[in-house]
Amino acid sequence: MYRSLCDRSSLMDDFGADPDDLAVWGLHCFCLGARSTPHHVVKMDDNGRLLFRARQGVTRTELRQHGIDPLDSQIALLRAYHLIAVEGERLVTTFPVLGSQETAGLRIRMAELAEVVAAEIATDVSALADVLTGEGLARSVYGVLFGYVIDGLIWDRLRSDGLLPSGELSVERPYWNGAFWAVYPPREGAMGTNEIEEAGVRLTMVWTDETVRALNRLAEAPALRSALRAVSRGSLPREALVDDEGKLTIPVIRRRESDPVHRIGLRIAGKIVSALLRDLPQAGVVVAAHELIWSVVDALEMAGMVRRPGTFDGPGSLAAQMFLSTDGAEV
Repeated sequence: MYRSLCDRSSLMDDFGADPDDLAVWGLHCFCLGARSTPHHVVKMDDNGRLLFRARQGVTRTELRQHGIDPLDSQIALLRAYHLIAVEGERLVTTFPVLGSQETAGLRIRMAELAEVVAAEIATDVSALADVLTGEGLARSVYGVLFGYVIDGLIWDRLRSDGLLPSGELSVERPYWNGAFWAVYPPREGAMGTNEIEEAGVRLTMVWTDETVRALNRLAEAPALRSALRAVSRGSLPREALVDDEGKLTIPVIRRRESDPVHRIGLRIAGKIVSALLRDLPQAGVVVAAHELIWSVVDALEMAGMVRRPGTFDGPGSLAAQMFLSTDGAEV
């Protein structure tokens, strides 16, 4: 079983001068398939301050001493999103809150591990880049390495080992399920992935703070799911996937051993997971793995093995941040 993310007794609680409002902390959710993530709820009203005060349990009387007087409807919303529990007269934050002292220690440890991992996967990263470059998709190396392998196959491996929380929605958890946590300071330049899947075809989008809105608009486009169904049927117009020279505009990866990107990606993911589990930090699998994957990308960049496209952090085409993967059918 995965190590509990909500074992508050295992986490440090010395926040010093850290902000007393979780709305300005880094908020992360490992919850693929969510209908609605908790981020916006934390940032509503004074919920961020309430949740900070409630990390070890707090009464409403104690909250009022800090100028926080929540409405019943406010508490109800926090409970609906499983951000707070009511234990007698006390309100208790239900997710991990890692202050700057613990976050700094974790990031130092993961950065050191990432340097070791980067050296171990260097040959495989180079092979992955060669495959994509050979297909005329050099601009997609960074996005595929992060989105398909480091923030994709790694989770598949951990899930198959029974080390991840369920993300399945239910009557009890209709909005999101999985893991949610707060860290300070927020990690600069952190990336994540969003997925849209239809008829066995998955569009993965690697988002950054600068591009997430544009990618969300794409994800919400009415025609997107019908386009993915057309890809599955093989009936999507050729010009939608290739340029005037007949080259693919975004990668199409087949999730099977015969696809070189998938095959190499499995090797990379296996090495990263093995390194993580050799010495798992107290913060637990999900939190530590996220810090590690970001640190691995940083280490690969520092070593000159990959380069982050400028469009990840500014205007330009979003193509480098997207790719398709299928269950095996040719596209």
